[in-house]
Amino acid sequence: MLNRIFSEYQSGMSLLEIASRLNDENIEYQTGVTGWNKSRIMRLIEDERYTGKGGFPVISDERTHQAMVEIKAQKNTQHGTDRRSEIFHIDVPVICPTCGGEMVRRHDSRFKKCQQRWICSNAECHTVIHKADSDLLHDITVLLNRAIVNPELVQIPANNESAPSVQVIKIENEIARTLDTLDYDKNTLRKKMLECVSLKYTDIDSAPYKAHRLKATLADAEPLSAFSLSLFKKAVQEIHLEKEGTVSIRLINDQMVGKDDENATGDGNAEESGSKDTSENQHS
Repeated sequence: MLNRIFSEYQSGMSLLEIASRLNDENIEYQTGVTGWNKSRIMRLIEDERYTGKGGFPVISDERTHQAMVEIKAQKNTQHGTDRRSEIFHIDVPVICPTCGGEMVRRHDSRFKKCQQRWICSNAECHTVIHKADSDLLHDITVLLNRAIVNPELVQIPANNESAPSVQVIKIENEIARTLDTLDYDKNTLRKKMLECVSLKYTDIDSAPYKAHRLKATLADAEPLSAFSLSLFKKAVQEIHLEKEGTVSIRLINDQMVGKDDENATGDGNAEESGSKDTSENQHS
């Protein structure tokens, strides 16, 4: 169990994430004692006795212990991170390409080439994708520009009136039977009618409205020279990452826009999305 904790901490998991997993699996901290927390995990990580000091059996070598100490020190230096940065205000899910779970961002300045990673929160998956914040925001900007320069790409679903739900039919029948009686209670009838209206409103398909709203938003927007958080929040509901770092976005109308989207067109100046330098033919 200790080796598992040490391994997960070195892979980038936070103390809280490790504790949550152990609690979810009902693993005991001591015999008959459950309830892992950050403090308990940290005490195990900091304890030098597991390297064999003080006559204790060797569970972790000195190199592993030192690596964890350095990680802890590095994380302590991240308190000065500027939380006003746009990356910290992206509150839509980032989807794992392996299992479809939600990914979490991790920063580690020990990595010189790319200091940001996205790690799947699914304990059975744990996919890791290296993607710098600047590259992620750039790729999203490129994809948004494709929609901005051609808002007609936004797909408007047919606004077909669907049949009333079973609940609506049931309550409509109850209202009809109530009206057939002579001494019905007006307050009860009013409540049933309000409930029926509420159910009908819920059944209304909002997809066409969302698509029209998105199309109007994109039509009013100017091509972006940099990432726009305000437009992002109006247009995007999910970010999808591929293992090699390629980005695609799911718009609020459930439409996907990605690097290889045949329906997406660029403005001639925007670079292609993705973490690798590739040259592709532009679509007309």
